[in-house]
Amino acid sequence: MTDRSDFATYVDARWPDLVAGLEDDGVPGDRARLAVAEVLLAARRPWQRRVRDEQVDVTLWAEVRERAGLPVRPGEPVPHAVRPRDPRDRPEGWLDRAVEVRAVRRRRAVRRGVAGLAVVALLAAGWAWWAAQPEPPPVRAEANRLPVAWYAEGELHLEDVVVGLPEVEAFVADGPAVVARLRSGEMVRVDAEGDVETADEAPDALDADLTPPPLQGLGPYDVLVESVPLAGGGWAHLVDSARRAGGEDELRQSETGRRAVVVCPTEWTCGDPVTVVAGGTVRLR
Repeated sequence: MTDRSDFATYVDARWPDLVAGLEDDGVPGDRARLAVAEVLLAARRPWQRRVRDEQVDVTLWAEVRERAGLPVRPGEPVPHAVRPRDPRDRPEGWLDRAVEVRAVRRRRAVRRGVAGLAVVALLAAGWAWWAAQPEPPPVRAEANRLPVAWYAEGELHLEDVVVGLPEVEAFVADGPAVVARLRSGEMVRVDAEGDVETADEAPDALDADLTPPPLQGLGPYDVLVESVPLAGGGWAHLVDSARRAGGEDELRQSETGRRAVVVCPTEWTCGDPVTVVAGGTVRLR
């Protein structure tokens, strides 16, 4: 690859081993290369976080084997030096092909979504409707400092991306994705990469009445704004300090703002508050 990013360096170094490892398990060459390229393409945007939080040689090898239809071997890393490097076998063309495959897959999913309109008399109108749809919401890569999805100033902050999505009325985590209800009443699902599609129905959690445990250690000027449950157990609490009283406040804020998220794995155990830097109203659901 032409750029010298950490991701590009990894791809150059491990492409031959990833492909050869699949071929040695009976996967045909072209199928093996496309499977490796699709997994690497999906890993490119969150690469820095994955390198920080995972053993990428282990997790990527598991994902590559699964993509190729092979059984996953937990804890097994990418094979090393399976065969000599072939300078003619380069990943760039296969990564481009993976982009095309993903685009075709997304277009196919959209077509399935309007399959109910596939009456001959309405087919042309259906395609005209699709062509007239607005551009997808803007997405930018940005690591989330908070352990939960949050919304402020018309932007939805996920783990690795920020999605411009105005007029969100309520939202709730759905695995790594988020399901949101817009003020128009439309339901949408935003996946981990920021792609937005129509959701058929609202998950029960979207309108559920929450009963979080009390947050211990609130200072005299701290207000508990909102609490949401965490997927792994525990709660995240959004706290607003109407006024700081120096060292007397048990929940100390940084100098950049008055709002913070406090994560409590148990009712009696909480981490340090993480300041939320954003204007306007901040919401966790």
